Amino acid sequence: MMVINKKRNLYNNFYKDLLVINILLRDMELIIYFQEMWQLAIQGTTQGIWFWAALYAFVVCVYSLTFQIRTRCWPSTQGELAEFGIEKFGATNWVKSNQDYASKALYKYSVSGIAYAGRRISPWVFVASHNARIILEKQMSSIQRFPDGKIKVFYNPNNPKKSFLIIAGKMGICITLLISVLPLLSFYFKYHV
Repeated sequence: MMVINKKRNLYNNFYKDLLVINILLRDMELIIYFQEMWQLAIQGTTQGIWFWAALYAFVVCVYSLTFQIRTRCWPSTQGELAEFGIEKFGATNWVKSNQDYASKALYKYSVSGIAYAGRRISPWVFVASHNARIILEKQMSSIQRFPDGKIKVFYNPNNPKKSFLIIAGKMGICITLLISVLPLLSFYFKYHV
């Protein structure tokens, strides 16, 4: 019985050592692959540039995705709009299509009896040209209003100074997820399948 237990322990230790070696070899292969992609990008080849651009898009979108999901859990309170509209900025020449627009707001709300003021409408900052300012109007129509004229304000429970009037919807989260994985998937299917 004792001999069998020693053999089992020997096999288990050997198996664990093989797993560790396998993981280290995969890590080395991954490092070598990243180095190869870096060299290809430096040389200006499509494969290297595509790889790093896809990886960058993935990292940025995953960060955005986690933020969007977190804000969906934020509590809300009622607030009052003090200022609301679309603001012109940028080029002020006579050509309207060169003019840029952004939405602006100033709202007041209170959390646990403490008054706050906010300016952020959404986690996404949209800047639109004259011809595309309809996007800003569509965004601003998403603000939830109550019959008494007040608005719904979503605030960070850990830091109530941070607030938004619009939080991410399911469609926005799905689009961010798609944008995060599509470049990597297209890279994989182009160069590895």
